[in-house]
Amino acid sequence: MLVIVPVFLYALFLDDLLRYKLEGQEAAVTTIWDYTVQDYGSPPAKGDDGGKFVGFGLVQGYARQMYCDHESGIDSFGPGKGPECEDDEEHHQSVVAHACWLNPGAQEVECQLGGGVGEYGVDQHQSYMSTYGRGGLIRCSARLGVQNYLLQHEFLTEFSNVDLAREKQDRGAGIHNNAKKGTYAGGTEGNIYLLPWERMSILTDTWALTRQVDIRPGQTSSEGPAETTDVAGAPDDLYERVLHLYEHQSNQGFQDMQSEAVDFVQEAIDDKLLADGMAITDSTPPGDDPRKPSIGMIPHREGAAAPEETIKQKGSDEKYFSSEWRDWGQDNNKRSYDARGNWYMGCNREESC
Repeated sequence: MLVIVPVFLYALFLDDLLRYKLEGQEAAVTTIWDYTVQDYGSPPAKGDDGGKFVGFGLVQGYARQMYCDHESGIDSFGPGKGPECEDDEEHHQSVVAHACWLNPGAQEVECQLGGGVGEYGVDQHQSYMSTYGRGGLIRCSARLGVQNYLLQHEFLTEFSNVDLAREKQDRGAGIHNNAKKGTYAGGTEGNIYLLPWERMSILTDTWALTRQVDIRPGQTSSEGPAETTDVAGAPDDLYERVLHLYEHQSNQGFQDMQSEAVDFVQEAIDDKLLADGMAITDSTPPGDDPRKPSIGMIPHREGAAAPEETIKQKGSDEKYFSSEWRDWGQDNNKRSYDARGNWYMGCNREESC
């Protein structure tokens, strides 16, 4: 009686605990991977304090809806779309133990975006990160609390003064109600078993652009959907990102070049070496104005020709590659594209690249 009965009951209890541990892991681990497919280029809407990029708060919000009944088998994403998240106790079918997010010390899945990743302490670099860096180290955590509904708190006290388990709960009082009133003080005190914290983290691209960039020389923004605007008012666009670094006050070369470039061109006009219309003004397009960056980038599309840029020179069209697609040597970008998923940059051995 002293050995067989407790061992049999504890076996049932531990079976529930092991399953609940896996459910807590599922909530934390699966949620963090949802952040790998978010749009880091788009800032959150005004008034959204969930994070630095659009959808940060929604990911964990939807995860809490999914796991409000502790596991992902019944998903209706209430309230109003199913009972699971509306204080319904139908998902509490266990006989021995019941896990619940409502226990004191327990926590539904929560995620935080850590700062400081990739910071160098350089003014120009930090300015760029503050404006466009929306990713970083994302951590998600969850913890389940469990209460006993089968084991007697004490067993054969005439032979032992050691408690068999924490206080047995009355199912008739309501499992959620019992959880809210639960107590935990560590050791054998209280009536809650708090499972270990489940934590998972990933490092995301802090400067990621998920929007396809397609820009011609002389243009000042990439083609694509309407641009979003961050808190600083700068469109989240490749051209604006390059411009941010090019014109930054810490770029001493740019500061010294501005007036000198205008004076140099004007002097050439005065000496009749350039036409009058070549003067550099605020309306001079990029490419003709050295004070503005000029970018040419064509994305490579499946089944399309190589990403070539056509530029008119001496009255005829000349083709150039807008990236290292062809360098007439290693052709690493082309090989990487052709061998996607195989090795690094399409090479069998990285040292050969």
